[in-house]
Amino acid sequence: MKIVYFGYDLFADCLESLPALGVEIMAIYTFPSDGVCDFNDRVTAFAAARGIPCTDRRVTEADLAALAARGCDWMVSAGYAYRIPVKACGLRGVNLHPALLPVGRGAWPMPVTILRGLTQSGVTLHKLAPRFDEGDILAQAAVDVAPDEILPTLTAKLQQAAVPLLHRFIADPATMWANGTPQPAGEYWPQPTEADMTITPSTTAAEADRILRAFAGVGCFYGNIPVRAAHITHTPTALPLADAWLAFD
Repeated sequence: MKIVYFGYDLFADCLESLPALGVEIMAIYTFPSDGVCDFNDRVTAFAAARGIPCTDRRVTEADLAALAARGCDWMVSAGYAYRIPVKACGLRGVNLHPALLPVGRGAWPMPVTILRGLTQSGVTLHKLAPRFDEGDILAQAAVDVAPDEILPTLTAKLQQAAVPLLHRFIADPATMWANGTPQPAGEYWPQPTEADMTITPSTTAAEADRILRAFAGVGCFYGNIPVRAAHITHTPTALPLADAWLAFD
């Protein structure tokens, strides 16, 4: 199988596992990373080590037409930030999304999962479609979300679940594609804003706990003060944050 790959380090384990399955990666498209919420170091290093053309430039119809002319079979996307011109190029493609679609459409569903206090999340493999995260569902893998889940641990669970999901597709893409299920009406989760990441003296301890866990490793704000990493070590839920004990790392 010959593919073109789109993505960043979120699902780099998937990318790195493909050569052992006999997959030829003809090109890799990523996007400029901020080094805080997203990274592409592993993706670019993987490409460089194997001499695979890699760019953070937005993919074009001409790019995909050229790949198709060279025998590319599939597009595989795993967190690509730009819209892929799927209808224009004629190539079929799949995308890995870190939520159980149709709920959780959007660029960054992991912290929203924690902010909402959900007990389950997962990864969805779906057909690429003109609209983000709305293609037919091919397969899903659910993961439990613990009461004390933090962003890095949830992300790790989703990364582990994504690899076998993609391997199932690689093993028999035609059958999986033919059995895709159209998505019903879903729910889009907007990218969290600075307000979503901000704790104030009036924030309850329970709310503060969710914010700190949802953005652990990324950072949040206490008022207008950036907090790179923090956790509540002891907070009776009835007390406001002003009465909580905070540990800053």
